[in-house]
Amino acid sequence: MEEFSFYALWTALGIFMLIYYLRRSHTFRSILWGIFTGLAGLILLHYFGGIINFSPELNLFNITQAGILGIPGVLLMLIMHFILKI
Repeated sequence: MEEFSFYALWTALGIFMLIYYLRRSHTFRSILWGIFTGLAGLILLHYFGGIINFSPELNLFNITQAGILGIPGVLLMLIMHFILKI
């Protein structure tokens, strides 16, 4: 059940971000900016996360999460690590 809840949460967030991007006046530019900022945030957290004792791996799941959800995805990853101890 935990695994289902985990994937259901990420799917719901992905759908939310898709709707958010589609409602923007400059859809393509918003998508590119969200991808860029999310990946930049993930890379910064990967290299400088040792300061706060969290340095996520640069694997396919984390890159996809940061690319689709942007900075909110990276922040959610950070929150899940410290609050849920995942």
